Amino acid sequence: MKIASAADFVEAVIQIWPPFRWDEVQEQAWTELMVRELAGFKPAVLERGFQEMVRKRKETRIPTPAECIAACTEAMRWLELETNEGKLPGLRDDNKDEWSSERQKLAYDLVKSSMGKQAAADDPCWVAALWHFCRKNQRLPSGHEIEQCKREARQFDECYRMALGGEVVDSAGEVRPMAFAEGLQKLGASMLAKREKLRSEVLGQ
Repeated sequence: MKIASAADFVEAVIQIWPPFRWDEVQEQAWTELMVRELAGFKPAVLERGFQEMVRKRKETRIPTPAECIAACTEAMRWLELETNEGKLPGLRDDNKDEWSSERQKLAYDLVKSSMGKQAAADDPCWVAALWHFCRKNQRLPSGHEIEQCKREARQFDECYRMALGGEVVDSAGEVRPMAFAEGLQKLGASMLAKREKLRSEVLGQ
């Protein structure tokens, strides 16, 4: 089973660990969330992460988003170690990695700007979205990019609020139970703690 994208990863997961008693709305919501969360991983990382889950995972229930993200993160670390084995540290072009120490440091420096301080004062979720933009693009956003960051922040808040209630609203406006709410709650709580820490750092608290 070849994994070349986040969508392939999600399809493969559903085939190996099919959801139990999910309706179409629940499966679509889970799929969209997974694709969005895993979109930043490279195909090789997704492939390795899925293979490791198949080899090591003993549970039969469908994995939570947090489990899949953790598997891919671990796969990315192993692939980096294998790729750079035997190379001198100075020869590694770490800037090509969106999660490199250089990019993360630059993102922290950028969010301490006047824009970052205003974002932290306005909304801790907005400053977290700003940090991720700076990490990916190595610069501050401008124009419509600022609104995009704010929109992503609002979407996270809404998704987390629904997960806390254990429910999802379908396209017809009907409230349905969210079978994977517990996993989303844990992932959301972790992200909330990290963004609050970032907010405090930016404001010098």
